[in-house]
Parts: sequence; C-alpha cells; structure tokens
Amino acid sequence: MADRHKELNTSFPNSKSEAYLYGAHSAAVRAGWSCSRHLHHRMFELNLVLEGTQLADISGIPYRQEEGDLFLVPPMRLHSFRSEAPLRYFVFHVQIDDPVFLQRLGDSGLLLIDRGHPLNRKLVAAVKTLRERMAQKASRIRLYRALYETLDLLEGELDRLLPATGVSENGLSLPVRIAREIEALVAGQGDEDREKEDNWFEAIAHRLGYSRRHCYRTFMEAYRMSPRDYLFVLRQQEAMHLLLSGGDSLERIARRIGYDNVQSFIRQFSKWTGTTPGQFRKMRRDELVYLTRLEVR
Repeated sequence: MADRHKELNTSFPNSKSEAYLYGAHSAAVRAGWSCSRHLHHRMFELNLVLEGTQLADISGIPYRQEEGDLFLVPPMRLHSFRSEAPLRYFVFHVQIDDPVFLQRLGDSGLLLIDRGHPLNRKLVAAVKTLRERMAQKASRIRLYRALYETLDLLEGELDRLLPATGVSENGLSLPVRIAREIEALVAGQGDEDREKEDNWFEAIAHRLGYSRRHCYRTFMEAYRMSPRDYLFVLRQQEAMHLLLSGGDSLERIARRIGYDNVQSFIRQFSKWTGTTPGQFRKMRRDELVYLTRLEVR
C-alpha cells in the first residue's frame, strides 16, 4: 500500500530544452565551389548531398560524399567542403543546450553516414522532413518536432555506439573545459589582463588544476589541433563575423579579439584570408552563413 501511495505521489524535476537552427539552406553550386576551413565551437552540422559528389576534409582526413550520403560534423572539428562538378546539397547547424549530447557526438566517431549505413535511411528521411517543413514555413512546433525526431535518431545511435558514461553536465571532459576557457579568452569575458598574458595556456591549465603538458596532450588527442590553433581559428571566425555583421571599426574589432595594435590585426587577417579586413567586408557580406557569434555561457 505504501509503495502504491509513493507511486501516485511522485515529483519530477523541472526541465527545459533550447535548440537553435542556424544557417539552414539548400544550394546548387558549380564545379570549383568551395566552403573554406572552419569549425563550430558549440554546434554540430548535418550536411546532405542531394545530387552530385562533395569532397570533404574533416580534421585533415579527406572524404568523398556521394548523393544520399549524410555528413555529421561534431563541434570542434575543422572542416571544409568543395566540389569538382555541379552539386546540390542541404545543410543546417544545431546549437543545443545539452553539452553531454554534444560531447558524445564528438566521442562517437560518427561522421560519414553513407547509403550503406544502417542509420542512413531513417536519418535522411528525418532531415528531408525538416527541409520540407522549412520550405513550407511550418509552425515552430511542427518544425522543431522534426528537429527533435532527428536528434532522437542520433541519440539512439549514440546509445548503440557508446556505453553509458554517467557524465553530467557539470562533469564535462577536460578537453571541453579547456575549449571553453579558450572561448572565454577570445570572447573577452573575465579579467582584461588575461587576454594579454603571454602564458595564457599556462594560466588556463593552472585554473583547471592540471599541468600545461597534460592539458596540451589531452586537447590534441581529442580535437587533432593544438590549443593555439583553436585560439587562432576562433579569433579568425570572430573577426570575420564581426566584419560581416556590423559596422564596428577595425580598431574595435582588433581589440575585441585580443589585438592591441590594429596593424598587427590587419596583417594577421590578411594571412588568414588573403585579403584585408576592409576588402573582406565589402566582398563577402551575407555570404558566410556558417559563422556564428562566439557566445560563452
């Protein structure tokens, strides 16, 4: 009787979920098209080839993506795409407030979901449904129902690939914690002096309670790039985003991403992109849909 009473009087924790669909678009491109190397710090990407062949580079490893193949790019993976012939594709990015899910995506090794993969048929159908809802300008509820059905398929595959780790949102892995410290550095949050430290990575390792060597090795093993490379990629993408999304002066943008000298920023930006910040702002406005503002929570 007591057990029955307990079952009828059970309290459940409050909960919320936030998901953000970003940069979703279909495109038909000509031979020679390319999407430059970039990464998403807290988003993942799903990229479906509708017609043709797409050549991908993920963390330095080349892939060939044929019609009907789906690419899943986890957070923190440097990637680029190009085509040698006409190509049609659909792509979208998802930012979700579930760091454990995002961490598992990265740990799973799930990247190219080709037509022979057991998940391909269901996941491609879900992605196409999401695309149709967008084209129909469906209600937000119907649109996000399609998105969460896609996420549910991915989580089911993660459960199959990875044993339950018991990692909580407050117990993120060391590489993720290092990445977030670097993001905070670029975002300019925290002590201003922190951005000017020559030994910025030493300071991060100290705050996290590990040696610099251990943090460096762990980060490299997880993401196949050095912490300094990640810092530079974030600075580059943040600078590109600020140039394209607003009218801030070059001096303000330079200071925003950690350069005291605007000439140093201009020289570095020219190395990154092959053009000056001013020329980039005129040439590329509204073109780089994959860039997002660096946010630190």
